[in-house]
Amino acid sequence: MKKIFLIGGSAVVLGIIAMIVLAILNLGSIIKTATETYGPQITKTEVKLGSADISILSGSGSLEDFLLGNPKGFSLPNALECDTIRIKVDTDSLTSDRIIIEEIFIDGPIISYEKKGKTDNFKTILNNVNKTISSEKKTTKKETTEKADSTGSEKKIQINNFIVKNGRINLGGSMLAAFGQEKGMGIDLPDLHIKDIGKEKETSPAEAFAIILKSMTGDIAGSVMQVGKQLQESLGKAIDGVSSGSESIGSTIKGLFGGSD
Repeated sequence: MKKIFLIGGSAVVLGIIAMIVLAILNLGSIIKTATETYGPQITKTEVKLGSADISILSGSGSLEDFLLGNPKGFSLPNALECDTIRIKVDTDSLTSDRIIIEEIFIDGPIISYEKKGKTDNFKTILNNVNKTISSEKKTTKKETTEKADSTGSEKKIQINNFIVKNGRINLGGSMLAAFGQEKGMGIDLPDLHIKDIGKEKETSPAEAFAIILKSMTGDIAGSVMQVGKQLQESLGKAIDGVSSGSESIGSTIKGLFGGSD
């Protein structure tokens, strides 16, 4: 009987080890599945990830071919595209209630920016995220616990460094028509570095994403507005109606920014 018990115990241990090894080997696919499952729930847009390669030993790795889709009603298919996102995770935190990400580094993202009325695609996504956060906060503690497995909302997140460099902004819709192909494609996005997200306060993934998105939205709108002002200045008297063709362009540019929040 003792021998049988030992054999049975060994089998259980081996099974657990096998599950751990399997999880390590498939960490990339787990991250990809989680991103494409939970991302759309938070943003209400398409979220795609080509692949993920994270070392469970070092916590370092990369996410390839990330895509954040545009909300319905906008002409451009995507809001953000990035070939590679480098990431560094505190591996000791993976089994805790707060996952600590030491650094997320996004190099050379392509941002597609489009206004619609008094809003734009990024403000719309941010509004969707805030609705998700509001819904989470209204959920009772018991319901949150029950939903944890399906939404991942029980996990908190801390991001020590979120860095964006060498980003470019492409305009869409009426903005591209107003700015023209030369001015409306490839506007520089200022480098961004946000520190200690979720360090002082418990922060859900949705809340962390909202903090990042709000900062990026301000930088994007500010950069586009600056180019718009430069374009208005370059048009000079034409914007005041000397040239009918330039007057149309100038009025459109003024209207785009005059209606912004």
